[in-house]
Amino acid sequence: MSNSQPITSRQNILLEVARRLSSTHDLVELVDHILQQSREVMDCEVCSILLPEGPSEDLLIRSTLDPINAMEVRVPKGKGIAGDVYFTKKAVNIEDALSDPRHFRPASDKSDLVTRAMVTIPLLDGDRCLGVMQAINPNHGAAFTPQDVELFETFGSLIAVTLMRLESQKKAILEAENRQQLSLATEIQNSFLPASQVTLGNVAVDTFYEPASEVGGDFYFWHQIDDGKILLGVGDVCGKGLPAALDMARGTTLIASTAHLCVSMNLAEWMATLNKRLCGVMKAGRFIAINAMLVCPKTRRVWLCCAGLPAAQVYDGTTWKEVAAPGNAPLGISCAARYEQAALPFSTGRQWMLYTDGILEVQNSSGEYFEDKSLSAVMQHTGEGFLNHLVTQWRAFARGATYQDDATVLMISDHSTAPAAEIALTCHPDTLRLVREFIESWSAYHGLSDEITGLLILGCDEVMSNICKYAYCSSSTERPATCRITSDPVSVHIFIEHYGVGITNEDFQKLLTPPTIEKRIGGLGLHVISEIFDRVDFRREEGRSVIELVKSI
Repeated sequence: MSNSQPITSRQNILLEVARRLSSTHDLVELVDHILQQSREVMDCEVCSILLPEGPSEDLLIRSTLDPINAMEVRVPKGKGIAGDVYFTKKAVNIEDALSDPRHFRPASDKSDLVTRAMVTIPLLDGDRCLGVMQAINPNHGAAFTPQDVELFETFGSLIAVTLMRLESQKKAILEAENRQQLSLATEIQNSFLPASQVTLGNVAVDTFYEPASEVGGDFYFWHQIDDGKILLGVGDVCGKGLPAALDMARGTTLIASTAHLCVSMNLAEWMATLNKRLCGVMKAGRFIAINAMLVCPKTRRVWLCCAGLPAAQVYDGTTWKEVAAPGNAPLGISCAARYEQAALPFSTGRQWMLYTDGILEVQNSSGEYFEDKSLSAVMQHTGEGFLNHLVTQWRAFARGATYQDDATVLMISDHSTAPAAEIALTCHPDTLRLVREFIESWSAYHGLSDEITGLLILGCDEVMSNICKYAYCSSSTERPATCRITSDPVSVHIFIEHYGVGITNEDFQKLLTPPTIEKRIGGLGLHVISEIFDRVDFRREEGRSVIELVKSI
């Protein structure tokens, strides 16, 4: 390359490299691509990447010099400037490499290259060195500048993350083959942002993404994991422009390569793992805020972990409400940071919304914030098409003003069919199974554990058996009864109603006295009911007997 390039042009090349690296799935292809672009990024005569090979940890050189590649030149462990950087994990910038005592001459002797200035950087994954990269002989001066070194280190950190992704992908493929399941490698996306709309079983995902400029630091993600769980979320990288875009590349790549860990980890543990990885590749003072959500359609449970972004919103069929969840520190600041999560039934709402603060902080032409002037009115919209309504109102509010930040919204809609909350039946031993099936179906949809579901079925079975035996006389033919279930975040309420003979709370307490050998109404069943439920209430309403059973969850 004979003409030097301005630093801004080289930064644009670096950004384009970052975009293309995320879709590379083959190590050989990746190295070739790195070598094709790194010389342009560094505006230099030669670039090389040296990766450890085998247990000896000798460094195999791949270079833009074809003679070096043809001879498969290796640098022995600990030898040369590259070996020193690999060991110390510190970058070096040398104006005269030939006079440096560490210079490994056998490598340069195998080509016609006259090495002058050289900058060598480590490719780091936290405390682990994945290899080194070298840029030789700048076209724009006698030596590489500190700005060149910083640009090369930025490029190197992105390469390190990509190498880690490929390493994780390879491991995931091997694990999937061993389990004879579909490969987790298919979940590694070909681009930083996946499809804006997707339907995963009964779960639909819709997104809105609008960067403040040509490149942005916001992102969203969704990954369906082998065990059926769905990992979703939104993220916001600190800063703007090229640095934010590169950190976005690091974040989305690491999320894609670690999503499969949610099979064995809870969401908070996954966030802590992701944080440690990001701390190893991000520069001091930079961080990523993420609001993540893990949905398990099988168990009908959802977990949320919010780290530096607004809390999630949930629509319960009537109103939008903020989800109460612990606040956590953004990722990439401290490896020691701890993360907490909130767990809720997926049936808490039919729709969930995660969003970045760019939605709240956009200003209109008068300098007023959307959060202060319009958000509450927008959240009153309860019909179909909420996301379109939000986006329309948000854009109308900001018309004529400059967007100060990227804005992202991710909507999760639950399209599964809700079971009936009430059943009517004729009280008879043969119909008790209908109540059991009704409770089992309702509990599964609302994400109750097998233990709680079993106790509810046992308790209601005892209640219905007593109604069959004692509430209606043997000659009665109609014997109607209903069972209705409601819930709140902490308890389940079951209402059983019938038109037969009922008992009062006083009667119930008397019947709970220590059992004797004498036969009495309810037998031991009332004791079972009393032990299972936290509150039992007997009352008479408009000619019918009502039994309210309350169980904490």
